[in-house]
Parts: sequence; structure tokens; C-alpha cells
Amino acid sequence: MTVFLGIHKLVPGMSETDVREGYEKYKQGAVAKGLKPLGAVVSMEKGFAYCQTEAQSAQEVKEAHEGAAVPLEDVVEVKTLG
Repeated sequence: MTVFLGIHKLVPGMSETDVREGYEKYKQGAVAKGLKPLGAVVSMEKGFAYCQTEAQSAQEVKEAHEGAAVPLEDVVEVKTLG
């Protein structure tokens, strides 16, 4: 499978707990669709979160985010270096 990076701009006033809960909800929906969530990172200071998911297509990742009602700025294919 291919790895995709989900890019999320945080809503003003969102807490780290909100981000964690959103990611947990996304993970459950993604697994139910046969995708493999790999992890997520967040910068509360910069207002962005990023998640990695193994999937067949970016569209699958987008649909899993939509199903979990998690806002998404973009999805890009990425590769791990070294």
C-alpha cells in the first residue's frame, strides 16, 4: 500500500484533547474501511496536525476523514527516506 499524509489546519480554540479525539474517531473509521492509520503529530503552536495512513488511494483517505467529520486541508502521497 501507499502512504498518504493528511494535512489538517486546526480550528481556532481547538484543544489538544479535541485533536486526539478527532484522530481516534478517524482511526476507527479508517480501519473499518480497510485502511491502516500509522500515526499523527500536532503543533498546537502552529495550528496544524498531520496524520499518516496506508491506503490504495488519496480518495480513500479523504473519504475516511469525511466519514469521521474531521476537516482536511489536503492529502499527499509521501515516501519514507531511510
